[in-house]
Amino acid sequence: MNRRRFLRAILVVTGSCALTCVGAVGLLALKKAPNAGLPLGFPDRSFGENAMNRKILVAYASADGSTGGVAETIGQTLADGFGAAVDVRPMGAVTSLEGYSGVVLGSAIHGGKWLPEAVEFLRANQETLRRLPTAFFLVGMMVASAAESNRNLVEQYLAEERALVSPVAEGRFAGALFPNKYPFWTGLGMRVFLAYCGVGLRGGDYRDPTAIRAWAEALMQSGFPQN
Repeated sequence: MNRRRFLRAILVVTGSCALTCVGAVGLLALKKAPNAGLPLGFPDRSFGENAMNRKILVAYASADGSTGGVAETIGQTLADGFGAAVDVRPMGAVTSLEGYSGVVLGSAIHGGKWLPEAVEFLRANQETLRRLPTAFFLVGMMVASAAESNRNLVEQYLAEERALVSPVAEGRFAGALFPNKYPFWTGLGMRVFLAYCGVGLRGGDYRDPTAIRAWAEALMQSGFPQN
């Protein structure tokens, strides 16, 4: 599902949820974003020493920049921990996997799936990635939900991707969503979705730098990229 269809689906959800659920008291009770302080953007940069025997790629697909900030944090943590070279690149900027000893791939989740460009990248590089230690991560608002049903749903998000390439590890991180940046009705649909359709959140930045760094550190401790 592309972003336009995703937003259209939200508006459909709005029509059903808003009539039955919306109320001022409920809105006041919503969980507020912790304001993670991570950057929003589309980084294309390198970290660490030019150690060709341990060069890692962190490639990502991001719609509004929140996943880019997660990828940058992962890349910085891996470089600091390994003392090795780590390239953080948008997937569209990656022309070759040659020279990398390990790959970390991540994407925002829209409509319960990685963005189309992330799936296309995985398919196009499937044979190479099967030979390289490869980790996945996803970024989505459902990760911030405390509901068990939503946690179970998140576990199934990358089922199709796992069938293509079996990851050595999988990270799941809460994202950021700012309804006030969208046209009124689209933003309203997002607010109702977050509030009443199983998430229970306000708009904002729910990314957790501590959780992101801890996952990257655990990846290093697992022996990546020599898995």
